[in-house]
Amino acid sequence: MSARRLRRRHVASLLVLLVLVVGSLAAQSAAHAATLRTKVLEFNACDQYGNSAECDATAAQRAEAIAASVVSGGSNVVTLQEVCRYTYDRLLERLGPTWSGAFLQTVAVSDDRCAPGARSWGIALLVQAPAPTNVTATQLPKPFWEFERRYLLCGDVVLGATLRVCSSHFSVPGYISDSQAVVVGSRLATHAANGGAAILGADANINVRSCTAAVTLRPLYAGPFGGTSRTTCQVGTGAMVEADQARAGGDGTYNAPTVGTSKLDYVFFTARRWSPDFGGVSTSSWLSDHNILRGEGTLNW
Repeated sequence: MSARRLRRRHVASLLVLLVLVVGSLAAQSAAHAATLRTKVLEFNACDQYGNSAECDATAAQRAEAIAASVVSGGSNVVTLQEVCRYTYDRLLERLGPTWSGAFLQTVAVSDDRCAPGARSWGIALLVQAPAPTNVTATQLPKPFWEFERRYLLCGDVVLGATLRVCSSHFSVPGYISDSQAVVVGSRLATHAANGGAAILGADANINVRSCTAAVTLRPLYAGPFGGTSRTTCQVGTGAMVEADQARAGGDGTYNAPTVGTSKLDYVFFTARRWSPDFGGVSTSSWLSDHNILRGEGTLNW
């Protein structure tokens, strides 16, 4: 065989090998780059049967209605506040064996709002995934006169990738909720700094539509936020984006009210781990004085 033919054979062999290597690397890259559309239902359930005309549904009715809303919206994460343990248990049962969660009692009620003899009332998170691990309850500052203890409840869940899902309920007085926002924002920022992904569903009792009140939320938000339109009025120092936060390419309607004309409820995602395609929708509910807030975003890993 001539030297020229031999060289041609070597070149052809090298080209074939190069194509195989490039294809293998591309396949490995695709295997390591994945996404998940996280669909969060955040709701202050107002489990106050017999105590509030706006929330006058039984715990059983509440669980059934929330489950129907979860299923119809295709949610894979649920965060709740002001919810009875009885309601939480019924909701998990209704959603079926692919769901799990964590409940934290924040106060022992003295009446039968939940069910006869049922006294546990608090906050919860539910996921369409195996049971959360590393569940923690970080106690937040609160006024001495409040019966309800305030917490950040979190657990690690596996939804394709491992992420932390949290639920919280802040106090009403601004001089306390600002301290609560600092603690929660710090926890989430530390998690983000270590490369972690997190979802927070919260009733913050802070109206981000008011630029004066929105300053309290600066430890949570990353980037510009606040107000009632594309024009923002605060800049965050935190690590999170909120589902209904103004963003480039968004729908032009942001910070939809969740209680009257105020936005008090939030779905936050770790900014560096979610694509800038997030969005939020607020819809009224006969169960509560709060609207249901649905937040969606694409998690990357």
